[in-house]
Amino acid sequence: MREQPKVLVVDDEESVVVTIKAILQLDGYNVATTTSGKQARKMVRETEYDLVLTDLRLEDGDGLDVLKAVRETHPETVTIMLTGYASLESAIQALRAGAYDYLVKPSEVEELRSTVARGIERRRLGQELRLRVAELAELNASLQLRVDEATAELKERYEQLKELDRMKSQFLSIASHELKTPITAMSGFLQVALRRVRRLSQGDAAAPVTEGLRGITEQLEVVYRQTGKLARLVDELLDVSRIQTGRIEFRYGDVDLSELANEVATRMQLTTTTHEITVRRDEANVVTADRDHLEQVLNNLVTNAIKYSPSGGTITIEVRPDDGGVRLSVTDQGIGIPEKELDAIFGLFYRSPDRAARDAAGMGLGLYISKEIVVRHGGRIWAESGGVKGSTLNVLIPRVPIGATKPDVAQPSAARR
Repeated sequence: MREQPKVLVVDDEESVVVTIKAILQLDGYNVATTTSGKQARKMVRETEYDLVLTDLRLEDGDGLDVLKAVRETHPETVTIMLTGYASLESAIQALRAGAYDYLVKPSEVEELRSTVARGIERRRLGQELRLRVAELAELNASLQLRVDEATAELKERYEQLKELDRMKSQFLSIASHELKTPITAMSGFLQVALRRVRRLSQGDAAAPVTEGLRGITEQLEVVYRQTGKLARLVDELLDVSRIQTGRIEFRYGDVDLSELANEVATRMQLTTTTHEITVRRDEANVVTADRDHLEQVLNNLVTNAIKYSPSGGTITIEVRPDDGGVRLSVTDQGIGIPEKELDAIFGLFYRSPDRAARDAAGMGLGLYISKEIVVRHGGRIWAESGGVKGSTLNVLIPRVPIGATKPDVAQPSAARR
């Protein structure tokens, strides 16, 4: 049921307020009355009326004072002034003070009813307008928020596309160089080997069989090594694809990282005669992890150290308990890493702007792959360096990664965000 409009009638003549109250109650208004200007001011401060009908002249004050109190406390309330003086001056004075309309006493009943009805309708329309304005403001704020969110999302996607385009161009540049180099070498050595085979098959005395076979063997060994390099590049690209599509799998089991470090050091030492690889370790440092993937990480870290270290340098692998897990550290005596690049080196296709570092072969995949493997074990990877010479790459693996399940059960990685 709709609430009755509340009306306050103020006049110092008792008969006037009684008569007006009776008329307005017949029209369904909830009418309050007073003959005191002071009391009227008190009432409008305590109660919000839809309409106030007040005499312009009161014994204990002025109707304009009542109007002022209404405007100060409830500016949406409609005020109609009553005056016994049919003068333009009094009407203008009331309207200028903020009154909605005025009536001259004595007024016709129908004129009183219609004027009050218009005032109440004005009040209703004002309230509805303010409600609609508030709704529009809220809707506008909501729309603006959505626009801002959509704009931010589009901007983020645009930046991602720019980064992908940059990485694509960088990949094409690096890949063309890294893949072309072994292919060119293989092609050259195969041509020489073929020429020697032809000469041997033709019985050329200038090319003794033993010497010819030795040369062919050496060239085929180079081809074999370059083929291995190509295979590793393809494997790394496949690893990146599996990581980014969430198809990389982990088989968890107990892994002794001290034992793993010894194995990697022994095997990697066979690949270099210009560096010494040493291991500092405790007796046992066991974690629940995917052994093959952690071996891949350690291989990448040691390969990186060999690549950027001068001949005769020492590479140290250290394994020790740390922060509830086990830390693997690989320290070299190489060219160092500038502070601003300590995080960047783990980015996809990262290539150092330093000329000496750029001369080292590679597509910038190894450390990126290592980081992704470590993160998926619930661990972290970071670099430390003085910036000029020497650096340490650290990996911290928790004893039991969240979500790890034993025995060796393949666990697909969550899709990369």
